[in-house]
Parts: sequence; structure tokens; C-alpha cells
Amino acid sequence: MRLVLALVLVAVLAAPARAERTAKSCLAELDARGISYHRVSKKGVAIGVEVDGPLGGVAFTSSNAKPLILDCSLAISLDEAGRYLTALGVTAVVFSSSYSVRNVRGTNHPSKHSYALAIDIHTFRGDAIGALQVDLDFEQGLGDAVDCVGQPLTAGGAVLSVLRCQLVRSGLFRLVLTPDYDDAHHDHFHLEARPWTDRDELRATEPAIH
Repeated sequence: MRLVLALVLVAVLAAPARAERTAKSCLAELDARGISYHRVSKKGVAIGVEVDGPLGGVAFTSSNAKPLILDCSLAISLDEAGRYLTALGVTAVVFSSSYSVRNVRGTNHPSKHSYALAIDIHTFRGDAIGALQVDLDFEQGLGDAVDCVGQPLTAGGAVLSVLRCQLVRSGLFRLVLTPDYDDAHHDHFHLEARPWTDRDELRATEPAIH
């Protein structure tokens, strides 16, 4: 009995140290990538950061003048995903929500926005592509298990379809939800990362749920 209690005590005392090491490793990754940020403390957010510069060569602008507050894990996923956006001509995006304490619509379960592990992106911009709005330019029902992109009818639809496929298959996100998923996502891409403690590698081997 004493041995069990001792082991429990060791585990309890070690938990904060493990959490701190985890935070340090994620923040070290941000530093190595040259991401401009500072630490923030928000309820429910494991490794909170406010990003005040581009991620992966892409500028993030809020549609409601809110700061870009993310869990460090999501910040790294977005920075890594920047290669897909910039290759398609995207240099800036407009988001409506990153950290926001709320439940998943129609449930009592906290949304991953409550943990700053999700972001909703409404517009993708670039000199070569103009401004692509998800509610106007995304073409629903494209692609299948063999041909992910399908046959878009417009140039903007093609950009968004290719981007959707790349984000889903990148292994950087747990969820990639678009207008194809349900009506609640009719005007944005919902990108959701796993917590840093749940990531054995930067990229998962399986595609995101979408």
C-alpha cells in the first residue's frame, strides 16, 4: 500500500515537470521557425501564444479585430501548412475565430476553439488569386477517394479544392471541415490540431477527418 501511494505521489509531482518540458519543446520549435509570438495565459489553453507575425509566409488577419491566440501546437501546424498556401498563391487569410470559449453547436461538449486548438478561416488572398471567399468560391461535392480534387468549374474553386485536399492529407490537422461537412461550415475552413502532448511526430500518418 505504501509503495502504491509513493508511486502515485511521484506521478503527481512529476506531472507539472512533464507539462513544462512539453511546453518548452513546443515553444522551442516556434523559436526555431522564427515565429513572432509571446506567451499568454488563457483558461483551458495548454500552451497559449499570441502570434503577431506571419505563419509559414502567410499573414493572418482577424475579421473582428481580435488577436491571433493559438495553442502552440496549432501555431506550428499552421506554420508548416504555409507551404501549401503560398504554393497556391495565398499570402494572407482572414479568420473569424481562434480562441473562443464555446460548445460545439447543438451539444454540451466544449469546442476545440475553447482550447485554442482550432481556427476558422473565411478568406484566402493573394496577388495572383485575388480574394477567395469560402462561402462564394468553394465548390461543394468535388472529388472522391481516388481523385481528391475532382473537376472544379472555376479557378478559385480549383485553388480551394486543391488546398482542402492538401490540408486533409498533410497529417498536420485532426479535423479539416469545409462546406462539404455541414451547413455550420458553409463559409469557412475549420482547421483543428491535436494537443502537443498527443503528437508523436509533427505529421500524423493518417489524413484528417473531413
